[in-house]
Amino acid sequence: MMKHGPVDVVVLAFAEARFDGSALAELEKQADSGVIRVLDVIILLKDEDEACWRIEASDLPPEEAAAVAFIEAETMGLFDDEDAAMLCEGMLPGSAVAALAIEKTWATELAKAIAAEGGEMAFSYRVPASAVDEAFEALTA
Repeated sequence: MMKHGPVDVVVLAFAEARFDGSALAELEKQADSGVIRVLDVIILLKDEDEACWRIEASDLPPEEAAAVAFIEAETMGLFDDEDAAMLCEGMLPGSAVAALAIEKTWATELAKAIAAEGGEMAFSYRVPASAVDEAFEALTA
């Protein structure tokens, strides 16, 4: 019996490492509402000398660690050193990457119903929000 909904791995690239907490606040809001569950996060920084640094939630000061407290400790660790190394390879100096494993809790019961009928996910594709906006703008032009 399926226990989880589908999981998306989302990699966000930032030209500069400036985070104000608004994205984490929105993730927490969505998690609190039951729409998603953030299973893990990995944050990487690459300095100008091209050294890559992994920031662990456990390394954060208490006030910053509180911002990721909505991620359950027992699901942290899904991203490993191999994932970090792969992500670091593609980073530019001075940039940051955040990768998230996000369970679509809203889809758990739907996934169970599809599996009960013998079906399974054959293909999934995510259209970026900017492309959706452009498509709707083209409809009204």
